Amino acid sequence: MYEFKVDISCDEYNSFVTNYSCAPITQDYRWANVKEGWDHTLCALYKDNVIVGAALLLIKRFPLNLKMIYSPKGFLLDYTNIDDLKEFTKGIKEYAKKIHAFVVKIDPCIAISEEYYDTLIKKDTKKCAKNYSVNSNIKMDNLKKCGYIHCGFKSKVGAYIQPRVNMAISLINENNEQLTETELLNNFKRNAKRYHGEFQTKRGVSFICLHDNSYIDDFYRIIKSTEDRQGISLRSKDYFKRIMSSFKEDAYMYIARVDVDKFISFLKCEIEKEKDDTLKEKYKSQLDDAYTAKEKYGNVISIASTLAIVPPNKSGIKKVEYLYAGTFEEVFPYLNTNASVHINSFIDMLNKGYSYADLEGVDGDFSDHLSKTKAKYNPVVLEFVGEYDLSINKFWYFIFSKFSVQLKRIYRLIKGVNKWKS
Repeated sequence: MYEFKVDISCDEYNSFVTNYSCAPITQDYRWANVKEGWDHTLCALYKDNVIVGAALLLIKRFPLNLKMIYSPKGFLLDYTNIDDLKEFTKGIKEYAKKIHAFVVKIDPCIAISEEYYDTLIKKDTKKCAKNYSVNSNIKMDNLKKCGYIHCGFKSKVGAYIQPRVNMAISLINENNEQLTETELLNNFKRNAKRYHGEFQTKRGVSFICLHDNSYIDDFYRIIKSTEDRQGISLRSKDYFKRIMSSFKEDAYMYIARVDVDKFISFLKCEIEKEKDDTLKEKYKSQLDDAYTAKEKYGNVISIASTLAIVPPNKSGIKKVEYLYAGTFEEVFPYLNTNASVHINSFIDMLNKGYSYADLEGVDGDFSDHLSKTKAKYNPVVLEFVGEYDLSINKFWYFIFSKFSVQLKRIYRLIKGVNKWKS
């Protein structure tokens, strides 16, 4: 006996998600607190009074009392079970019609491919675990049977609401066994791991991990510097505050800081003992940088950061998701703290027993600057199936699918919002 319910409690929802392997952070009930401008509900499918599927549904309002339902990286259910999927779809359809939604959009955590970057590009033979592509053909076929329309395999990072191709650091071997720290470091390219450890500590660099907003100004300064340098626009300071306030102990803000006095002492020692004139001049130039930076920014300067959220499931495959990262390159860019802050965080997540550290989206042809930065860690490339649409109102779905770009522009003008993205 099946029963579909909406507006279930957070506790009831979480009792299911906690034990759902591969649960993404965007299906954590707290993700709704981060998304301004969206309504939301938690829903579940019960079979003999036991939850067999659940989802966080985000609801975007449009003019003419129209709505779009979006379940980011959802639904959470067994896609190989056609009966469960049919009943879940039936319940979602009824709810969508009730609230005047013209489409239900999903992008499930189903991969069509997962391989190490070096295996794809350099024909390396190293094998990775296969956790997201298990029975992917069956799952895709069942979605089609239940009326879901596949939106294609576009590879650009911004082609869909969520990137379709991700790069994730594997913290497990092909048998899903936890790596040792040495095995993890051996996966990385030399130009990444050479800056890990003593290289940093000798130069006065230290690392802190936070679960609150006490360093939000430093974090935002670093992110803003990265935005300005790359000519991109990410999120507001309030957005990051909402993440930290919503996820608390499950949000990890890693920050690399340099003690300029210690760096100055290191440089003076190197200048004194160095015999190579070229290296001596390099250290002298860095010493001038250090004095200038201290005068402008103080003695302890936060210069790199990354923000990660651990998954809502406590068993099975657990993927930490790295949402944002940046470097304050106005000072000491040659310290390469961006690499070291990430490696320190990867080791932390390894020791906590997580399976992947997901660095999020890249272009599928790996020609973008994000791919080049992330590739030095030899990540696993997760190519997901992408978006599926469940059409509820055929007329408005046709209008939306054919003229979505124009509609988004009109919506932004009407509402005065800067982004149409979740």
